[in-house]
Amino acid sequence: MHPLLDALLNLLFPEGPGCKLCGSPGREDLCFACRLALSKWAAEAKCPICGRPVPPQGPQAGQCRECRRQPPPFEMARAVGAYEGGLRQAIHLLKYKGRKSLAPLLGKLLLETLQKHPLLLQCDIVMPVPISRGRLRERGFNQAELLAVEAARGISRPLANQALIKIAETPPQTGLTREQRERNLKGSLQVVLPEEVRGRNILLVDDVLTTGSTASAAAEALKQQGAARIFVITLASAAK
Repeated sequence: MHPLLDALLNLLFPEGPGCKLCGSPGREDLCFACRLALSKWAAEAKCPICGRPVPPQGPQAGQCRECRRQPPPFEMARAVGAYEGGLRQAIHLLKYKGRKSLAPLLGKLLLETLQKHPLLLQCDIVMPVPISRGRLRERGFNQAELLAVEAARGISRPLANQALIKIAETPPQTGLTREQRERNLKGSLQVVLPEEVRGRNILLVDDVLTTGSTASAAAEALKQQGAARIFVITLASAAK
């Protein structure tokens, strides 16, 4: 992003002291309310595969309906929190307002979540979910790559940010059903450095997991080129 545009964004959306998620005043980067919301999310029962919340007991406990109906090509996905409140606000500031200074804190939250799930740490490399060239020119950066840089540094794994690319300009996924998202993404992702993924366990990093269609499309493309196991970490889960 151009320095002048950065300066303008900082003027329009000033970053002051207080919670970096919800903006409430205080000395801490993360306020008590936001930390409590993330802790409550972490304590909820989750589908062991996609990480969607599920009832802790009864016939609907265990795997969620979607994963029972159609198991995804990744082994496990987890999110820092629900796509709401301060976390949603911070993601929007990063993604749409260019607040790249949020990446270290959000990366720290990713790292905290990774450390709670040893299976995710069995990855060999860390890879951001790519965006198209047009979207990259428009935005100036890939928010998933900023997060992946922080995650890779935190768990001491190589960053593979060139092996998987998005070759098609697809309409925004917002508001689409699962089936529409899958059609939208079909054939849009391509592995261009198969030697980097062959036989590797890969941790995919993205900002939000909604239906899991993007993560599934990326995992399928990687597995077609010989990747071993695919794990997914996101900041937020919008899955219902």
